[in-house]
Amino acid sequence: MEVNENEYNEKSLNLDNILEIIGNPTRRIILSKLAKVPLGASDLAASFGARISRQAIHTQLKSLEDDGIIESIGSDPRDKKYRIKSNLSLRIDITPDYYNVDYRISDIDKSDVRLLSKAGYKVDYDKIKKPDNKIRFLGENITDVEKSINQLEVKRKELLRKKECLIVELKNLMSKQYEKNLRKELPNLEKEIFYTIFYNPIKYNKRISIDNLLDDLFFSRMDVIRRDQHRVSIKHLLNDLSNLMDFFKQDEDDWFFDI
Repeated sequence: MEVNENEYNEKSLNLDNILEIIGNPTRRIILSKLAKVPLGASDLAASFGARISRQAIHTQLKSLEDDGIIESIGSDPRDKKYRIKSNLSLRIDITPDYYNVDYRISDIDKSDVRLLSKAGYKVDYDKIKKPDNKIRFLGENITDVEKSINQLEVKRKELLRKKECLIVELKNLMSKQYEKNLRKELPNLEKEIFYTIFYNPIKYNKRISIDNLLDDLFFSRMDVIRRDQHRVSIKHLLNDLSNLMDFFKQDEDDWFFDI
């Protein structure tokens, strides 16, 4: 699992929280609507009709607010409206030979009035006087950006296919040359460590973080005792790999991935 950092302060939501948020169809509809206009609970309940109660809407809004995804606006508690508070991005790749989860979440700075300048549109936009022409300018550029995003997605699919082909060959080589020398009682875990590092060599470039490996292998928040137990076994397996392959190196308690 890959968790990317960006220019904002990362929030504390983990993958399980995010999947729970978007896994609920009611919350997905709420988020879709709030991404367009701020709405109150009564507005949302009306859009659902008889399918869901207003109390259920309140429950979902509270959950999203507690997770920092939305926020309430307005001073009148009887007319409280909600809007999206955070940027949330989730991408999952699952193939027969590759698995990766990439997610990020960050607060939106609504006070930043320089957004058009940062995007490179401010000068051209300011030259336009008529509101209709401003809207046309914005619409055209949104369309251009969407086309560029689609082109990047096509390129990304091509790159993922290339990466999968390389990993398939890596697995073939592992099977032919090294598998017979893996630890007999834990061969699958040893291979899993190996492929986890190669799934994202940038993340493990040079120094190997045991904590990153534990998180990527077990996908859960472990208590201290379980983490220490797994840490010991991971170190032993890394030691075995280093004896087989010269690009895994150990220096006291530090491990290095020399690729």
